[in-house]
Amino acid sequence: MHIPDGLMDPLVAAAGWIIALSALAVITRRLDRRMDDRRLPLMALLAAGVFVAQMINFPVGGGTSGHLVGAALAAILLGPAAGMAVMMVILAIQCLLFGDGGITALGLNFLNMGVIGCLAGYYVFRAFPVRYRNAGIFAASWLAVFLGAAACAAELAASSIISGGDFGIAPFIAFPSMMIFYAIIGVGEAIITTGILAFLAHVAPGMLDMPGARSTSGSNDKDEVAPDA
Repeated sequence: MHIPDGLMDPLVAAAGWIIALSALAVITRRLDRRMDDRRLPLMALLAAGVFVAQMINFPVGGGTSGHLVGAALAAILLGPAAGMAVMMVILAIQCLLFGDGGITALGLNFLNMGVIGCLAGYYVFRAFPVRYRNAGIFAASWLAVFLGAAACAAELAASSIISGGDFGIAPFIAFPSMMIFYAIIGVGEAIITTGILAFLAHVAPGMLDMPGARSTSGSNDKDEVAPDA
């Protein structure tokens, strides 16, 4: 889903940067007000873990592979604002040091994987009752990937239409290819994320009592910790 330089119409890429910078301004203010000593080390650890996990690819078929995106995982553990901050750090390092995603397209990549991924992952997860926590994690993780891919397909299609085919990918190619493959990749993301959080709930339940997650100390919604956004 990482968009490289030179693929998007400059207007679409600029719009991505405007949205990304606006989102960063909002989450920076939220984190300044609500940061605590527990969350900062976890943010650093999670950023490193997701960064490494994204390097491990699993086959999807047709010569295509997928990897953990990690937006839902970060948002569920940390809340959407801190999750977006973690994703921006990961995407910036990948872009600047490893050439994974372009500099001009960094705003769009952050929008798709950071903003949409974290918001979808967090709020879908929160919509499920505590007793269905694993189902909520699975659904949230899948939707975070699928909706990010849908946004990417829309950006590719818009670039093609605006530029008369000079940039982007034609809509009749962009939407089917992105939707089909990322619907499958989303299942892999959901399985991995659910497995990670189920393991954490067993060995370190305190991590699931962070501001982004539902409390494990009780069995009903009254035990939830207040979200950060």
